This record gives sequence, structure tokens and C-alpha cells, in this order.
Amino acid sequence: MVVKIVAISAVALILLIALIVGLVKGFTKTKTWATEYLFAVILSVLIYSLADLSGMKAWLAFALKIGTAVVFILVFALLSSRGKALIENCIANARKRSYYEQYGEREENVLQILDAIELGDEKAYKRLTRRQFPENRGGAGVADRICGGITLMIKAAVILGLIAAAAFVVLDLTQLPFVTEKLGGIYGSGAWKFFSKFVIDAFVIGILFFAIRAGFRSGIISVLWVIVVLGMIGGSVYLSYWLSFNNASFIATAQSLANGALGGISGSIAELFNNLGMSNVTDVTVCQLVLTAALSLVLIIVSVVIGAIVGSIIGRARDGAAFSVIDGVFGAVVAFAVACGLLLLLGAVFYSISDLDMMSAFNDYMYYTASDGTVKPAAIASAFYTNNPLNSLEFIRNLPVRGWFD
Repeated sequence: MVVKIVAISAVALILLIALIVGLVKGFTKTKTWATEYLFAVILSVLIYSLADLSGMKAWLAFALKIGTAVVFILVFALLSSRGKALIENCIANARKRSYYEQYGEREENVLQILDAIELGDEKAYKRLTRRQFPENRGGAGVADRICGGITLMIKAAVILGLIAAAAFVVLDLTQLPFVTEKLGGIYGSGAWKFFSKFVIDAFVIGILFFAIRAGFRSGIISVLWVIVVLGMIGGSVYLSYWLSFNNASFIATAQSLANGALGGISGSIAELFNNLGMSNVTDVTVCQLVLTAALSLVLIIVSVVIGAIVGSIIGRARDGAAFSVIDGVFGAVVAFAVACGLLLLLGAVFYSISDLDMMSAFNDYMYYTASDGTVKPAAIASAFYTNNPLNSLEFIRNLPVRGWFD
């Protein structure tokens, strides 16, 4: 009970701070990505929670679902930018009118400053030069403050919600006993049962949302370089894995760790994997994975440093508004395509083992029971899982992933 009160108080305090900061900054100086993302998620999920695309081809259903989400992302981004431009224009006009209404006072103040200079009156000079003439922002200024407060509150709520949802989903997927004992009340609550239907959809749309935004801001050259860096990171992980499981020296090191420093821990972790159905995982295997992680970390740090240096050089090369827009559009398209490709591949791999017992907790998030009692797949995420066009391809069905869990 005390924990709940503290958590609620902390959330309320964060939202209050966001409201105050938003009222001070105003809508025109506040980033609105959270509001755009929230509305894109709500409308996309609402439409395809109600729509029935079961009789449609996988590719067409995929195009409709993802296309709708992208359209909403772009529409709300456009509305936000146009709204800011409109408010800024109205505020500028109100300030201009206010300036001319105070023109006489301003001119008189200038004459008094000149007199103070002529008379050598330093105090009067400082007082007159520091005099402030309040600028009237008009009704648009009031709207700017109110919308800024609401926008920052939504931003804080979205960030907190995503962090909390990710934490609860990850903990639930572990299926560890202490999670059920300590958090069983939350997972059994009506609020979690309602929101859990849309958690995976929110994550998927979020990946597409941030891919489009990052691609537009960075440009196609930067996006292509990011792909290269991701390739370097992937290559680093694969190289680390290959060395740990194929090189005699690394295998001997893993054996030594299993017999020494990591003996008890690796044995417990191996037992946990065995309970999940992966009977071929031993304590030595766990130590090999530890070596893989350690070597990967070193190589990934090197890759990221190289990527950051080259990325900063590329970023400075974007000059000119027209070039920046064109480069940004192509960058958004490429980033979106890469994100979709990765999600399709990952979803197809997961779906190929969806019938295993270990996937039951994950499947609970990919399917939900509608009000009429029918079981339906996730509104948007199902395009990358249940209705993934890659599921029917031969090479996906022949992947050796299932063998890892036998």
C-alpha cells in the first residue's frame, strides 16, 4: 500500500512539474512528438481492433495496417507543425500591434535616455535603459501557454507509461516465481488486462514512428551510415559468438570459468534454461555466452565510437534548406523500410516457434479476447507476427531456430 502511494505521488509530482514547465515554455517551444505518437497509436489500434481483415491476403493486410499507422504519424506531425506556425504568427501580430500601441511611450523613453546622457545622470540612464515594455501576446499567447502545459503533461505521461509497460512486459515474459508473487495483483487487475491488449501495438508503432522521425532529421546519408554501423555491431556480435563457440582458446577459457569463478552462477542459469525447455544448455554454454557478451561489448563500443565520429562529419555536410528537406524525406523512407524489414524478420522468426510452451506468455500479448468472446490478434503488431507475409516463405520455415529449444 505504501509503495502504491509513493508511486502515485511521484507520478503526480512529475505531471505537475511538466504542467508548470509547459505553461512557462508554451506550445511553440515544446517538442510535441509524444502527443503525435499517442494519437497515432490510439487511432491506428482503434481502427484495426474493430476491422476484420482475416479474409484478406497477408501482403494487403500488412500494407493497410502499416500504411494507416504511417499516415496518422505524418498527419499529426503536419498538424503539430502547422499549429505551431499559426500560433507563432498570431503572437507575432499581437506583439507588433502592442509595439505600435506603446510607440509614444517608447519614443519618450528614448528622449529621456538622451537627456540623461547629456546631463551625465548615470542612475537615470541605467533605470531608463532597463525599462521593460510588456508585449501583449493576445489570445494566442494564452492558448500557447495552455497547449504547452497539456503537451508536456502528455509527454511525461507517455514516457512514464512506455517505461512502465516495457518493464512489466519483460518481467512477465521471464515467468519467474517472484514476479507472480510480488506483481500478481497488478497482472490480474482490470487496468492491466485492458492496456496489455495494446502494449505490443504501441511498441511496434513507436519503432516505426521514431524510425521515420530519425530518418527525416538525419537524412539518407546518415541513415545509410547507421545501417553500416548496425552491420558492424551485428558483425561484432556474430564474431564474438563464433569465437566463443568455435575457437579452442575461448572454449578452454569458458571451461575454466565454469569450473572456477562462475561455477555456481553458470550452473544455476543453465538449470533455469533447462526448465524453459532448452535442455542442451550447460554451465559451459552459459560461460561461453558470458564471453560472447564481454567481447561483443568491447567491439560494439569501438563500432559506436567510429559511427559517432563519421556521423558528426556527415551531419555537418547537410547545407541548404531544400537539400535538407529532400535528404530528410529519402532518409525517412529508408529508415522506415529498414525498421519494417527488421520487424518482419524478427516477427517471422518468433512466429515459427510460437507453438512452443516457452512462447505462451508472449502469445498472451499478441492475442486478446474481444467483448464478444472471440480471440483476436493484436491490431497492428499482428502484421509482423500472425499475419506476417514472410511466414509462408520456405526459408523461414526451414530456419534452425526450433532446434535450439529441443
